[in-house]
Amino acid sequence: MAFAIIFKFGFWTFFVLIYAFVATTVVILERKRPEKTISWLLIFAVIPLIGFVIYLFFGRNWKRRKLTSDIYLDSKPTLSEKEKEWLTKVLGENDIQYLQLINLLKRNSKSPLFLGNDIEIFKNGKEKFASFFKEIENAKESIHLEYYIVKDDETGKKLKDLLIKKAKEGVEIKFIMDKIGSGRLKKSYIKQLENAGVEIAFYSYFLSPLLKFVNTQVNYRNHRKIAIIDSEIGFIGGINIGNEYIGKSSLGYWRDLHLKVRGEAVNGLQKIFFEDYQTIVKAERKKEKIDPGKYFKKQERKGDSLIQIAVSGPESENSSIMQMIHKMINIAKDHIYIATPYFIPDDSILSALKIAALSGIKVKILFPGKMDHFLVYFASRTYLEEIIKYGVEVYFYKKDRFIHSKFVSIDGLISTVGTANIDIRSFELNYEANFLIYDREKTQQIEDIFLEDLKISSHISQDYFNNQPFPIKFTEAFCRIFSNLL
Repeated sequence: MAFAIIFKFGFWTFFVLIYAFVATTVVILERKRPEKTISWLLIFAVIPLIGFVIYLFFGRNWKRRKLTSDIYLDSKPTLSEKEKEWLTKVLGENDIQYLQLINLLKRNSKSPLFLGNDIEIFKNGKEKFASFFKEIENAKESIHLEYYIVKDDETGKKLKDLLIKKAKEGVEIKFIMDKIGSGRLKKSYIKQLENAGVEIAFYSYFLSPLLKFVNTQVNYRNHRKIAIIDSEIGFIGGINIGNEYIGKSSLGYWRDLHLKVRGEAVNGLQKIFFEDYQTIVKAERKKEKIDPGKYFKKQERKGDSLIQIAVSGPESENSSIMQMIHKMINIAKDHIYIATPYFIPDDSILSALKIAALSGIKVKILFPGKMDHFLVYFASRTYLEEIIKYGVEVYFYKKDRFIHSKFVSIDGLISTVGTANIDIRSFELNYEANFLIYDREKTQQIEDIFLEDLKISSHISQDYFNNQPFPIKFTEAFCRIFSNLL
């Protein structure tokens, strides 16, 4: 029977029918959002066979083993009276909406409310690296680093030399890098670190269920940028390791936000680091003995800031960072400020911003005036054009510089700063981490930086998009088709 069909219709026709059936069945059974499913089916149709191979590498959820461990920090599902008192102290109010936001992160990220933290805010790479390198130089016990991008340039070499020096002094150093983000790093760079005693762990395709050397998880990234020094000082934000983050690239001056923290929240960063590190070590079948408990110190009060840490990844039961941002938008009473290098929100975030603007909430978004990633940049512009119609104010940063900051603030009271962009990749595909800061003073500092940036940015109107030439409009529309896949 089968041979008769092949004979009647021809081999290639039969092959195409089988391909279409298999490919369509596979993507439909993944139960993705309808728009994402349709996007993939379009790719299958436009580039047969190759499209399905691309899907296996970039579209399918191969996650079976999680970046998790048995490390638990005390996080009760509801707030204590002490925590409520702290909240009233730093915000000047104790609104039920803030209590709900705290409870959300206690449940979806298992994050306690970390009390008594001191936060230092850096607004560019020069400020961050000056403090970062100083703290590494002063390290006495341990240095734990986790970065998406590490480059073998002037900045990367300075870090390498410092780490080698500290390792020779007996400081324990563990370094997680993303295999894709740091893929151009020379082997000699890694070898020099390892020879000095630095323990390197690459987040890569070690969880691949097919073949050991076939990277079916190339679409996943460990996008985190965190550091913990002597279990007492932590860093988190948008700045990787490379010269471009200090303005030495074609993108020009680099605006970014990075935080240094002292206090209880350092233990939260330590937990994230060891969850990732232990899983990588186990997956690579190394026999390294790890006792994370010794790295969690009883932290003394360093300041007044309250912090929670939202974490998410491709295997997360909840899109925790997306849920946090969605809740923040919904509880805003006066204004919402957003800075992001990429803007491809899911439907829930997009709808929440539209509703906020229609409700009279002042919504301002700061976006780069120049691109660094073609598809993402032009796809982002279509979403920005869409929300302008609802009264959202959109600003493009000055064209001779680039903004890479990733933060959301509301009402001058609470803010989130971290590694996640406002896009579906950060919400669903990348391993990300964000601080949620409950502190009027620190949030207003962040908003002051934002408002200063708006002064050198261009306010974009609907006319700007209406007057774009046809090739630009077509490019934007084309890129948006694939926005759910980026």
